Amino acid sequence: MSTQDLQESSKSARKSLKTLQQTAIDSENLVGRPTKNLKHQLSQESVVDIEAKRKNLSSKETQANLENKISIEDLTNPEASEKYWKILAEKRRVALEEALEENEKLHKIIAELKKENQQIKQMLEEANSFIEVVKEELSNTNDDTGIDVNDVSTLDVSTEEETKTNE
Repeated sequence: MSTQDLQESSKSARKSLKTLQQTAIDSENLVGRPTKNLKHQLSQESVVDIEAKRKNLSSKETQANLENKISIEDLTNPEASEKYWKILAEKRRVALEEALEENEKLHKIIAELKKENQQIKQMLEEANSFIEVVKEELSNTNDDTGIDVNDVSTLDVSTEEETKTNE
């Protein structure tokens, strides 16, 4: 046998790979890697999907608003132009408007806090008057038994009488 015959016989003797699992009922325990047909997959993608994947690149032109910009000449000349003063006045107007809005907001907050402070002071006065009434009632209250709690002598006499009667 020649080397050529050996190679041909060894090629024909090889076994081809076989599919480990054709279909699987239990998809959690698959043995082999699932086969996908790429041609089938590509045909399922619609044209809209492909277009959505593409990035939309568009060039947008912006126009610089040179009227609202301060030029170098305005800053370097001894006298500023009218445009410079208009721009400066507009910036100051915007800043003053923002400050005015903030001040109005703060005035509203202050008014609400003053009102709340007034209500709390009134509640404090009512609570203090209630405390005074309760203190007066507690100091004026006598014990219902008729025995003065602060009098120790009556306590000793009553306990002596009880011990004599118990014997």
